[in-house]
Amino acid sequence: MDEILTKRTMTISEFKKNPNEVVKKADNAPFAVMTNNKATFYVLSPEYYDALLEHVWELEITPEILKRQASKEPHVRVTVDELMDM
Repeated sequence: MDEILTKRTMTISEFKKNPNEVVKKADNAPFAVMTNNKATFYVLSPEYYDALLEHVWELEITPEILKRQASKEPHVRVTVDELMDM
């Protein structure tokens, strides 16, 4: 049996009755929609999806940030205010 990657699940029949209400009741938590006891697809709210993409971006950018911090190249210090004035 395949692993279910969420704490919440529901049948496709339940989901099809009123998808918007189901998503609202999930309160931004992802859930799996099941067909024949297998996850057919996962539902994510727009907010959850945005947070997930932000997390993935952070995982991708972190090695580059660490590499630049460790480099011997000179650094230029700037403040946020200086950047805002650009």
